[in-house]
This record gives sequence, C-alpha cells and structure tokens, in this order.
Amino acid sequence: MKKLLALIFLTYSSGIFSQNKSEYNCVNDFDEIETEVELQKTVRFKIISSRKLYTKETFEFSEGILIVSNLNEKLNPKEIAQVISTIGIKNNLSKITAFETCHALEIYYKNTKPNEEELNHLKENLIIELSLDINKSLSKKERKRNKKKRDFIETNGINACKVLSKNKPENFSEKDLSNVIVSESSKNIEKMLKIYDLSFEEGSLIFMKDLTTYLVDNCKIIKDFVERN
Repeated sequence: MKKLLALIFLTYSSGIFSQNKSEYNCVNDFDEIETEVELQKTVRFKIISSRKLYTKETFEFSEGILIVSNLNEKLNPKEIAQVISTIGIKNNLSKITAFETCHALEIYYKNTKPNEEELNHLKENLIIELSLDINKSLSKKERKRNKKKRDFIETNGINACKVLSKNKPENFSEKDLSNVIVSESSKNIEKMLKIYDLSFEEGSLIFMKDLTTYLVDNCKIIKDFVERN
C-alpha cells in the first residue's frame, strides 16, 4: 500500500512548491464563460495561478490571480464585480485579483521592488480585488461535507507537522515530506476514501495535494523550507 501511495505522490511532487508562481505565457488558451451582465454577455479570462484557501469552514475554495482580456470599458464598478464574480463562482475562487495585461502580471510576480512607472502600470491595469462567500450559497449537506474534509486535513496536517518538526530544520528535504505524507495517508485510507468519495487513486492524489498545501501554509518547518528554496 505504501509503495502505491508513494508512486501516486511522485506523479505531482516535482511541482509541489510552485503553486504561487505565474504562467507567464498568459496570452494563449483563454477560457470563455457567459455572464448575466447586459454589456458583457461573455468574458474571456485565464487563471494564471491559484492556491487553495484553508478556512474555519472549508478547504474547497482557492485564491486566484486572473487576466481578463476583453472587459467592456463601459461597465460600472458593480457590473465589473458581477462579471468577475461569475468567473469566481464557476471556478471555486473565493478570493480574486484580476488584471488586464500580461505586463501587469509580470510586475506583480517580479522578485524586485517595482519602480514608479511599473507601479503606475500595475494600478492602471488592476481590474479588481474581490472576496466571495461561495460556501454560503451551498446546501447544508455540501457545507457539512466540506467541513468534514477540512477537519480531516487539519488533523492529518497537525500530525504530519509534528513528525517533520522532530528533525532539525536544516536537514529537511522534499523526501522527508514525501515520506511523512505517504505515511499519514496510509494510516487513513478508509476514512479518506469515505470523505473524498472518489476512487483510491483519485482520492489519494487529491488528499496528498490538499495535505501538502495545508502544510505549506500552516507548518513552520515547511514554510521555512519554501522560503529557502
């Protein structure tokens, strides 16, 4: 069982710490969705990056950075919010930062401090920063299921962080993380399958991704490792 879990983990571990990085080829492969806004019947957009959000209620939603290519200049602020909310709701994004240009995204993600010209471009091309309470619109059954998954991830995350923290931080490696996540997963197979309600392969992979994301945000030894690398 552990060997199979380790194999599943290896299918995505190479990109394990890259979830906040941008896809700089942001001019291709745009998605298009319909809105209920009269002046913007359809909108073309691309999710440049997304990161799952851990809250008291759920772990089902993400924070996303978007580029929107064809926003109608005649939209008022309320209509803009409605258009971007449509993207958020359909893609489980409860926090959104949306830009108009690729150059704005390059400035947003650059490692050095932007100069005055770059800051002005960033401000001019920031469409909106928006928070949505998607969980509120779900049924009681869906909210209860999401809460179970959230609590399950937290319990396993706390246990995994304790195990990882026993080692000296300077000796920590991705292999240590892999070993601990596979070990934690193998202890909770039946419960994991029940909560995720997926096949073994699909459920294991998603649970490992969720657990890793939780650890990146909430476990100090992992946070320190990410900052060093």
